[in-house]
Amino acid sequence: MRSYSFFFLLAILAALLVSCNRLEGGDPPVVPVTADYPPVDPLFREYYDQIGGLEVLGPAISARFPYEGLDCQFTTAALMVHDPQGVDLQRFRLAPIGLQMNLIEPPVAPPDNQNIKYIDGHVIYEKFLPFYEQIGGGLVAGKPLTELHFNPTKRRYEQYFENIGLFIMEQDSTGAVRLLSYGAWYCPHDCTKLPPEAPGNVILSHSTSPEFAIAVSRLSPTFTGFPISDEYLTPDGYREQVFENLVLVADPNQPGGVILRAVPERLGYLPESPVEPQDVKGMIFFPTRVDGKGFHIPAIFSEYIAQHGGQEIAGQPIDQYRLIKNNVFRQCYQNVCLEEHTDVEGSLRVRPSPLGYPYKVLAVLPVYPAPIGQSGDTGQAVPQPSVGDQDSITSFIPSSDLPEGVAPPTPVPQLSIQVWESYPMVGADEYQEINVTVYQNDAPLSGVAPDIYLTLPDNTVRPYRMAITHSDGYSRLVVEPVEAQSGTLVPYEVCVYLVEEQKLCVKESYLIWQAP
Repeated sequence: MRSYSFFFLLAILAALLVSCNRLEGGDPPVVPVTADYPPVDPLFREYYDQIGGLEVLGPAISARFPYEGLDCQFTTAALMVHDPQGVDLQRFRLAPIGLQMNLIEPPVAPPDNQNIKYIDGHVIYEKFLPFYEQIGGGLVAGKPLTELHFNPTKRRYEQYFENIGLFIMEQDSTGAVRLLSYGAWYCPHDCTKLPPEAPGNVILSHSTSPEFAIAVSRLSPTFTGFPISDEYLTPDGYREQVFENLVLVADPNQPGGVILRAVPERLGYLPESPVEPQDVKGMIFFPTRVDGKGFHIPAIFSEYIAQHGGQEIAGQPIDQYRLIKNNVFRQCYQNVCLEEHTDVEGSLRVRPSPLGYPYKVLAVLPVYPAPIGQSGDTGQAVPQPSVGDQDSITSFIPSSDLPEGVAPPTPVPQLSIQVWESYPMVGADEYQEINVTVYQNDAPLSGVAPDIYLTLPDNTVRPYRMAITHSDGYSRLVVEPVEAQSGTLVPYEVCVYLVEEQKLCVKESYLIWQAP
């Protein structure tokens, strides 16, 4: 996605400042730098301080350099440009680096609340607004390009504008608003590099395939999330692309037809047994079986689903709405999982779980398309591949071959276990949740107590005994926080002990990730 067309960027800038003919062809200039951060050039000092100086724009990462009659200098957060032929406020501007990120989202409807700042088809996040106005509003930031997004890898709330990007770290109790590192992302030369852990770093390496652009626009980029893979072919010839929250698939037999991959079950979020309808405050009952049983959906989720393609897109619910961590409730559907963050106000109180990240590391399976809403004999809405098809997340006890003429012994039950974490990454102060389902001859096995052996960073092993599996073969364990540096992989092993001192074990791991 990233473009290094510096000429194109400055051409856009020049068109905004004076006319589209100010810049002509030529190689981008070489930006001289020193070993440390260069000083802000005196030409830009007043403008730099006017916006907020070091605390807002960050340090300079290049020296001042000329380009076709314009004076330019990169900071970590922006590209400052001086046009000596400009008049008054047109002499100094920030370059529209955001236009190079291919993140322009379609406009949203104006909000009913007149107190909400709505500019050029987008809502300015209310917690960004005081800072936005303090630094100069649209004159400095440019037009908004996106709605508010949550970045699960950096654990920050962010919004992109033409000239700058704004963000707040999720765990920052002060609510300090800062600028994304537009300048460091875009600088095509030997600018002073930022450390990888810098909180404002921008990582955009994929763009939405034209095959899926209309679908993303219709569903809303805040629902799909940003693309985290390029488009690729599945084993059966479908085109697929992974987004932060879901996976889109294009049917080669239906031009323009896009479906959603059933990601939750692919990741091990197994369907629970439907329940009888009850009158539950704040809930809407959704039947999923012909016998009338189903699941209760929070009204706030039902409204969110209706705004993003309807139940046909999300699919039928597959489990109950439940608390999964402090202040976070979740319910999964056939194609997405939704979360309610009760400590968050505004548009991101309800958001999809970022299932695209763990899905991206799995082996790609055939699509198994089926019409959404189709009911089978069992009352389930959409047929899915069996758990046994998912070899990448299931281990089996192999059977042994017998010599010819030797009668087989009493059949040994074939067992398998499926293991997954509720969170692909957690902070060093956050709990993890490990889920296990045990099968015998492809049927859920109850009454088994799996053991977990967690290896800590100092190589000591922390053992756990899980609760015995229920009738659905399922058991869950909450694991205490692991104090470790960000980026540490925590391996663990889940073992089920069988008859005759046999045991079946599966090794997995999860990541400790603490956003700077």
